[in-house]
Amino acid sequence: MNRKAILCVLYATLLIIPAPILGRVVAKKKEEKRYAAVYPIAAYAGMTVSLPVFLALVAAYGAWTVARYHIRSRSRSSSHNSHNCANNRGWCRPNCFRREYHDWYHSDTCGSYKCCRYR
Repeated sequence: MNRKAILCVLYATLLIIPAPILGRVVAKKKEEKRYAAVYPIAAYAGMTVSLPVFLALVAAYGAWTVARYHIRSRSRSSSHNSHNCANNRGWCRPNCFRREYHDWYHSDTCGSYKCCRYR
């Protein structure tokens, strides 16, 4: 073999060999980064957490452990619809307070809730 062929084989070998080693290092860094924001599960016992934290806990500890510690995800549906109605003069609620009245004209923006405005 001539010198040029030997150098080509040497450089090709140097380019191919580190690929599996670098792949393991990158995968390890990603795994460490993914679980970095999750505290020990006892810190979340009995709490209601946001959806990304809940999914991270399930991925880190498993669904059975999360259920055993009574950790719940924040529910999307709540007892009130937290947006305003009547041009920012009322709020969408299931029932109006005593000091409020049900505005029938603007209730269509609240869906199944009532547009409650102050008297």
